[in-house]
Amino acid sequence: MAKMRRWCRVGPSILALLAAAAAGACGGSPTDPSPPPAQLTITCPPAQTAVSTTGQPVAVSWPPPSTQGGTPPVQTTCTHASGSAFPVGTTSVGCSASSPAANQTATCAFPVTVTRPAQLAATKFMAFGDSITWGQDSAPAALLAYPIPAPSYSYPTQLRSLLAASYAGQTFTVANEGWPGEKIGDGLARLPSALATNAPEVVLLLDGANDLLNSPSSATTVYIADRLREMVKVCKARVTASRVLLATFPPQFVGDPPHRGAGAPFVPELNQRIAAVAQVEGATLVDLYAAFPPGGKPYIGVDGLHPTQQGFALMAETFARVIREKLEVKPTAR
Repeated sequence: MAKMRRWCRVGPSILALLAAAAAGACGGSPTDPSPPPAQLTITCPPAQTAVSTTGQPVAVSWPPPSTQGGTPPVQTTCTHASGSAFPVGTTSVGCSASSPAANQTATCAFPVTVTRPAQLAATKFMAFGDSITWGQDSAPAALLAYPIPAPSYSYPTQLRSLLAASYAGQTFTVANEGWPGEKIGDGLARLPSALATNAPEVVLLLDGANDLLNSPSSATTVYIADRLREMVKVCKARVTASRVLLATFPPQFVGDPPHRGAGAPFVPELNQRIAAVAQVEGATLVDLYAAFPPGGKPYIGVDGLHPTQQGFALMAETFARVIREKLEVKPTAR
């Protein structure tokens, strides 16, 4: 009986050892090492874009990159700091994250693209012609004598505003060499001095309305076209042929007194001759006639010849569209 009692005293100790061993096999020991840190990752900001109106470097800012994983503290750096100045073109910005405690690093990159708006290859313009160029509207009053300053709604003035609004960073001049009441022969004689004075890079030609008004006939359309051809040749001695913008006549109609639209029936014929001059001489045709609605109203005023202020705006827009098509230069990416 004594031996039995000794066995009972030893038994509980063995069971405790077995239980402890089982617990260890299930990973329940509080002395196990901690799991390794999650892999460090870094996410860069999205691609950045900016515009340089002058072509000079511009400052570009972006949010900081974000990180996940690693062991704090995690440090991030980029090859260019947010707010740095970047030149026109695309620059790659690299960013890195480091977790010294976890002995981990991660990298990413994103592009910064700086563009320059399209520009015009020329900035000095000269509009040459008669009262329609000068800006005489169709109010039934005597023509004003040159050189009273042209009104603000003249097409050359509005054209300059359109170009300035479309091409930031460039400065434009549009000299108004319209002379109210002038006939085209006198304009041809005046043209060389106007070219010398203004030294334009582009010439806008619309002339001959007074000749057609005073002598509305097919013979006059031939005469006007011949004088316009001589004008184009004079301009070509100073500027490239394609930079001579030769315009067709806007529509006309027989209006209220003083009835300045007497040449209306011959305008289509004259415009065909003008288009032929442009083709032969290599000038750029600006089809004002097609830009106006049939009959011209409400863009041609009560006298049947001179545009309204709306008409001058339409002329400026038409010239601006052709200038953009012919002279706009897209920046070359680096």
